[in-house]
Amino acid sequence: MVNLIICVGMFYILHLFLTMSVSLHKVPFINWTHTNGDISGMSELSSRMASAGDNLRQSLPIFMTFAVLSVVMNVDNFILAKYWFGLRIVYLLGAAINLYRIPLIRPLIWVPSIVILVLMGLNLCIT
Repeated sequence: MVNLIICVGMFYILHLFLTMSVSLHKVPFINWTHTNGDISGMSELSSRMASAGDNLRQSLPIFMTFAVLSVVMNVDNFILAKYWFGLRIVYLLGAAINLYRIPLIRPLIWVPSIVILVLMGLNLCIT
């Protein structure tokens, strides 16, 4: 589980840099380094990556809390955590290929990740 927590942390760091890196041809690097930088010219792909990153930031604190508690309390949430991570990777790839322009595809990937978080929390409560 500890290795998975590290992988999820690295995945989050990747998310942070994807938004900037896919728009460097349109927005100079210096504009990404300060709060008043004009990043309005970022590519459509960058906008989708930013949206996927925002979505990850909404559930990441809960996942990390449950994952660390699973280690501390010695609760086996490893399979659920792997599925959650897999769904987050699929969510990012879906954003990258613009899959979410098709109605109802986004919730098919996002909702199961929330259900998994609920199951992880229930496992912690039961033990």
